[in-house]
Amino acid sequence: MSTIYNYDLAIVGAGPAGLYTAILAAKKGMKVVLIEKRKDISKMTRYCSEHIILEENYNGDTMILEPGKPLNSKGWIDEDSVNKLRSVKNGWEIEFKGALCPTTEKYYYSRNLKHNAHYAWPDRHPFAWKYDKNYFLQQLLDQVLALGIEYLTETTCYEAVDVPEGVTLKCVKQGKRFKMYAKKLLAADGATAQVAQSLGMNEGRMYFASALTLCLYMSGVKEYNPESWCGFWGLCYGSNFAPLMGTGPAGHFDWADLILIGHSKQMPWDLYEYFTKKSPVAWMFENAKIEQTHSCMTKAFAPLKTPYKGNTLVIGDAAAFVETQMQGAINCAVWAADAFEKELNGKPGFAEYTKKWLESFEFNDDGMMQVVSGYALIPYYTDEEVEYLFTFLDGVTMDGNWSQYASPRMMWHEIHKHDAEIQAQRPEVWAKINKQQNVTLSDSMS
Repeated sequence: MSTIYNYDLAIVGAGPAGLYTAILAAKKGMKVVLIEKRKDISKMTRYCSEHIILEENYNGDTMILEPGKPLNSKGWIDEDSVNKLRSVKNGWEIEFKGALCPTTEKYYYSRNLKHNAHYAWPDRHPFAWKYDKNYFLQQLLDQVLALGIEYLTETTCYEAVDVPEGVTLKCVKQGKRFKMYAKKLLAADGATAQVAQSLGMNEGRMYFASALTLCLYMSGVKEYNPESWCGFWGLCYGSNFAPLMGTGPAGHFDWADLILIGHSKQMPWDLYEYFTKKSPVAWMFENAKIEQTHSCMTKAFAPLKTPYKGNTLVIGDAAAFVETQMQGAINCAVWAADAFEKELNGKPGFAEYTKKWLESFEFNDDGMMQVVSGYALIPYYTDEEVEYLFTFLDGVTMDGNWSQYASPRMMWHEIHKHDAEIQAQRPEVWAKINKQQNVTLSDSMS
């Protein structure tokens, strides 16, 4: 008896990528089933940054955000605002309702807070917006349900078996195991990439590390500014990974968002104790209160250069090295829906998707990982050396910027204006710079 493939497309994961692919695929006439392990996607338990990045050509595209309301007296936009987000390169537009808080400045601090790397546009217009991801996901889900798409909650796809005719999905829901059959499969199950793992697609992906991340929304943090994104560089802050502080969640933009990244030998709660009680900024937390906590454990893999196998396509964070952000996920969804339409009609849609994927996301460039390594500050440089290097940034404000790749290039570009001084004053620091950057400097600065 031959297998009956009940669906044109099965989608695993109801994040932005999975939801929007489901919407577009259904509008193209595909019969779609959407599978999600959570009961309520509008209540996030796993931390993510929740920012819309406006940086030009960020992840291969430029976003234009049109808030539906002006800033209120507190400096952010109310939750009843109906906003529009447009893609310059890919041409899509999404209308969504929700609160927004602008990010207008970024600081990287040394142990002496007076010496820092500062990023902001001259007129202080936003280079990112904090948005309400919970509300955004619910709005996408409402569209999914309105289209009559079958939606399975509290369901985990623990294995996929790909054959020429289609894909068998082995699932479990509340302890009951069952199988589903679809002609095509979209894996949008996030950084855990469980579907890709079951298909053997993670074999050959370089494994970097497992990051244990603790995020605390805190009230009462002194000198906290909702419009600033801050990183603290130096072992004096307790971690090889710079602690970060950004904007709190929608509804509580007045709370600070403290992000601490650890590992098995440097647990996040220990980092919290050190950072808030012993570091140079401990005074900021003297009267602070933890309002909410979130955590996650992420295995960092090199990105998938070929994000498909047989009838399965892997998109968004499941194929990435770092978060693709909401806007990157939506781009992936737009390309994926077109790819599945072509594949179902015997055309090479997955190959076309792959070309866009590789060209758009900068982490797919092998040189980017070298740049990140070459420009690393800690623990390669001592706290005193970081402070010394940052003195060359005094009085400098670089363009407003979010990118973890562009920001260090911009910072080092300013520092390298003083190469002669560094060579003369601190030859041992100059030797470190040359050793660390000799492979990447000429390429990344060009």
